[in-house]
Amino acid sequence: MRESRHMNYLFNFLILLLLFIKSAYAHDPKNCDVLENYDFTQFDNWKNEVVINAPEYGFDSNFVKNLVQNYQVNKRVIENDKCQPEFTLSFSEYIEQRISDLRIKNGINKYNKYKDLLEKIELIYNVQPRFIISIWGLETAYGEITGNYPVIESLLTMSYDERRRKYFTKELFNSFKIIEEGHIDIDNFKGSWAGAMGQNQFMPSSFLNYAQDFNKDGKKNIWTDVEDSLASIARYLQGVGSNKWDPNYTWGREVLPPENIKELEEDLFIEREKGCLAIKKLSKKLALSDFRAMNFKKLDGDKLDNLNIDSYLVRMGRQDNDYRYFIVYNNYLNILSYNCSNYYALSVGLLSDQIK
Repeated sequence: MRESRHMNYLFNFLILLLLFIKSAYAHDPKNCDVLENYDFTQFDNWKNEVVINAPEYGFDSNFVKNLVQNYQVNKRVIENDKCQPEFTLSFSEYIEQRISDLRIKNGINKYNKYKDLLEKIELIYNVQPRFIISIWGLETAYGEITGNYPVIESLLTMSYDERRRKYFTKELFNSFKIIEEGHIDIDNFKGSWAGAMGQNQFMPSSFLNYAQDFNKDGKKNIWTDVEDSLASIARYLQGVGSNKWDPNYTWGREVLPPENIKELEEDLFIEREKGCLAIKKLSKKLALSDFRAMNFKKLDGDKLDNLNIDSYLVRMGRQDNDYRYFIVYNNYLNILSYNCSNYYALSVGLLSDQIK
């Protein structure tokens, strides 16, 4: 019996690993051959620049030099960044991969296993447990796969690329602060290819701002501690300032568009100067009752609720026969703050619907 349980665990783990690899690295090399003409020759110069700029970020140059000197550019990081599934998969393909039957089953099991802990977390942070579990499952297969890339190497490589150099340079120096403060030793300081860390895949800035010591053991341990990891997800979703999670509402829902959707889209979708790309793709803000009046409906054909809550329309897909429409609420914006991708945020919402 014990051997049987072990084999079942091993089988489930291998399936999770295959799904993670497929979703994390799926791309068509014919359409995403980014390394062929990529210039890696200036990487050592970039490392020197990082060392020179250390005092601007409050660090001693020798301290930073010792941290970065042994790392080389990781070409796989660049390839993963340029060939992300959002760039190469259709939305429906992405959702099919991310929300598998196994991920749903494991999510329900984890929800039941940690129910008491999740209820305690909900009392403090006012975030429904199903969203915490959903993010945990999508980020690291419920803590099973947290990444084995050296964080500093990943961030050095990502900051070398000019597409998001400013952002990843800040994250690089934030990673130095984590080491300086002694939260983890350099040998175990590992994460995803993009520098996200732990069971909840926090970027260094998120760790510094939101990581929680929920079990009061004196450490903010998101690498091996489930209590700290889940509480940290809840604290992040809770939000800051006016952008607070509302436990009285959900994230949104998929909807059926009215027949005159093409005409409506011209007025609904506006240009925004601020916000990430996912935010810019949202429609203008309307009350849910306004979308009801336009004849948007639930998937079962029923009318939308006649509520005066802030709502946005999201259109996903690349062509007419692939379009899917969602109406999302303010809580969805908090999910986007975790990872500003509509692919990601919708997968969190859809998976959470299967776990509740």
